[in-house]
Amino acid sequence: MKKLCRRVLVLTLFMVLVFQANLFAGGQKEKKEEGNVIKIGAAISLTGSLARFGKLVKNGYELWKDKVNESGGIKVGNKRMKVKIIYYDDQSNSQTSARLTEKLITEDKVQFLLGPFGSGNTFATTAIAEKYNIITIATLANAPKIYTRGYKNVFAVLAPGTKILYSFIDMLAAQNPPPKKVAIITPNDMFPMAVAKGAKAYCQEKGFDVVYYEEYPKGVKDLSSTILKIKNSGAEVLMGSGYLSEAILTVRQLKEQKVKLKAVCFTTGPELADFRKNLGDDANNIFGVSWWMPMMKYSGPLFGSASDYAKLYRSKYGDTLAYQAAAASQGGLLLQLAIEKAGSLDTDAVRKALREYDGVTFWGPTKWDKTGQNIVGSTVTFQIQNGEIKTVWPENAAVAKPIYPAW
Repeated sequence: MKKLCRRVLVLTLFMVLVFQANLFAGGQKEKKEEGNVIKIGAAISLTGSLARFGKLVKNGYELWKDKVNESGGIKVGNKRMKVKIIYYDDQSNSQTSARLTEKLITEDKVQFLLGPFGSGNTFATTAIAEKYNIITIATLANAPKIYTRGYKNVFAVLAPGTKILYSFIDMLAAQNPPPKKVAIITPNDMFPMAVAKGAKAYCQEKGFDVVYYEEYPKGVKDLSSTILKIKNSGAEVLMGSGYLSEAILTVRQLKEQKVKLKAVCFTTGPELADFRKNLGDDANNIFGVSWWMPMMKYSGPLFGSASDYAKLYRSKYGDTLAYQAAAASQGGLLLQLAIEKAGSLDTDAVRKALREYDGVTFWGPTKWDKTGQNIVGSTVTFQIQNGEIKTVWPENAAVAKPIYPAW
């Protein structure tokens, strides 16, 4: 019995030693793998009012991550490192986004950040990132207020939001004859208001008379009184800088009140399938603006051309592609290029590489000023023609002529 007990004890000790050895080896392997990974954080809207766009942003981040990892990872000096992105759902709330960003930095120990959707959330998260000296590539945030705080660690993918309607206004000015009177409406939210104010100033610079301008409550459910005022103002053109639901609401209530305009343009909505699905034939001839379209004649590293990117995206996510997803992928790519140029993950070295970047990718050109704004980006104007999106301006990006007057 004693011999049996000794054998059992020896066997037990042996098994314990084997288990500990395996545990140690596994820990060492995990530690080694962790040391060969670049950890990036992203607090994005997967639920709440911005979820539609937050999911596009995540698709764009994932497409970039998968593409770069399939190619062996990011080249950092003499080695290649895989990308790991840690996501949290900010529930479309800026305070939640800020709190989760701090968690990503302090608990998850991420080395870089890819921004959330929207200027409001990005305004909050970049304050946290600056506090901890972490670089944020702000993929979908271009309200000027973000970039006037003297921060050194925020870099925009989009050009300043004040310019988003410029290409549409340029298109109007090129018509023969051009319209004279325009109306502009916007929700009282950070980004749309910046867009509307920029459009108003540019319209006046181009000689248009802004006969009606209104800031309405965000999330409004009825714009009938606004539409009546637009009708009575004598406006020939309407520009709206609101969101999808507000764009749909505006078109419906324009029809209800039988308001005939020469052109109607929205900054958000017409590029999305739901806009056409909800409005049917009433979506036809509506204009939109986009920071990026698949037919643009740009190409560069990793993704190839704009059309190559579009094919890759659709093969993975179906027909949901919009510029928000492409901007997200561009953000990851710009971070990758800066890390590779720096040959290091050091924040100062990567920041320096970003500051010096002046190049073109599938997205188009990027060059930052000292505030972190992309000073070379611009938009294209498109129009829904017979249920399909067609770029119409500028002429070097157009696949069709604008239908103007639209009605």
